[in-house]
Amino acid sequence: MADGEMTLTIDAALVERLKTRAEAAGQSVEEFALHLLEEDPIWAEVDAICEAVMAEDSGIPLDELGPWMNGWGKSDGPPPPR
Repeated sequence: MADGEMTLTIDAALVERLKTRAEAAGQSVEEFALHLLEEDPIWAEVDAICEAVMAEDSGIPLDELGPWMNGWGKSDGPPPPR
């Protein structure tokens, strides 16, 4: 092993989860693991989704979302917004 490199050992269940997620993302296990370690990778994805929703005007208006959220767990709560 070269200086600065590290070998990690994880259990079989985590290996399978990592392999499955990497395959679903179309990446090697190494690429996928590195992607997970990038600085705030999930927030870049969240930002992209938010920007697309705003550009397409396809979000759920807050005035429709609020009543639905307040009705969670109630048998007579409103259906989910569009």
